Amino acid sequence: MLHGSEERPPRSLRYVEEAFAQIQKKKNIRDILILNDRGHPIKSTMDQDASVEFAGLFQALRGRLERGMKKIDAKDELVLMRVRTKSHEVLLTPDSKITIIVVQNAFDNFEKKIVGIDRHK
Repeated sequence: MLHGSEERPPRSLRYVEEAFAQIQKKKNIRDILILNDRGHPIKSTMDQDASVEFAGLFQALRGRLERGMKKIDAKDELVLMRVRTKSHEVLLTPDSKITIIVVQNAFDNFEKKIVGIDRHK
């Protein structure tokens, strides 16, 4: 440990298991991925290779977003990142010790509600 660096105890396995179980109970959940403070998958519904790849892609996106947000307000911090497509939604929620990424199916008319028209007609 470097001199002067802050030491943070990791989240307990119990905490991770409870968070994972609570998320699994929700409707329309497709995948869950929990990362440690270094961005490595520690619990996932995906296989190991997919977990590592997905974690890397979203950690890169998170890093870019955080750098961009610092240009707007240097004191602000990322609390939730939400990415929506026509059929899925990805939620990324970081804290100082773990990051939770959830992929859920989007079975609503979000696009129609926002735009007010059906662009596909």
